[in-house]
Amino acid sequence: MSLGEVIFVVICLVVALGALGAVLSNSLIYAVFFLLLTMGGIGGLYIYLKTPFLAMMQILIYLGAVGVLLIFAVMLAGPFWRRPKERGPFLKGVAGLGVSLLSFILFWRVLRHHPWEVGPQGEVSTSRIGRAILDRYPFAFELISLLIVASILGAIMLGVLSRQGPPKAEED
Repeated sequence: MSLGEVIFVVICLVVALGALGAVLSNSLIYAVFFLLLTMGGIGGLYIYLKTPFLAMMQILIYLGAVGVLLIFAVMLAGPFWRRPKERGPFLKGVAGLGVSLLSFILFWRVLRHHPWEVGPQGEVSTSRIGRAILDRYPFAFELISLLIVASILGAIMLGVLSRQGPPKAEED
């Protein structure tokens, strides 16, 4: 095996183990950290595929913004006093197998019935992508920034409301 193949296998193992850790973890905060490890591994795959723009967007958006938002949400949620009744492990396994099978069937149909089209093999740089986003699609760029600000404000409001406790019933 060449060095490139070894790096690819290591990155794939990081992604797979991070995803398994996120799914199988009993602690919610550990599941978030495993999910962030998976997202970092996907950023590594983008670097391996020589797409630095996608790699940086993966790292900035998912590891930076979404990761911090998930960690704050878990920290501000507090302990769960009333846990829902746990379903049996058999039911969880059947549900997981069903969702996996359905996902595989949908993925297979998309790959089989929609061939991939290869675009022109031109030089694509980060500066050209940035200019295209800001010149052709400024409204979408601003809309995304508003969505991020709204999610941050929502997380702050959830944190404030969770610290105040449940609303008290008014007495007549």
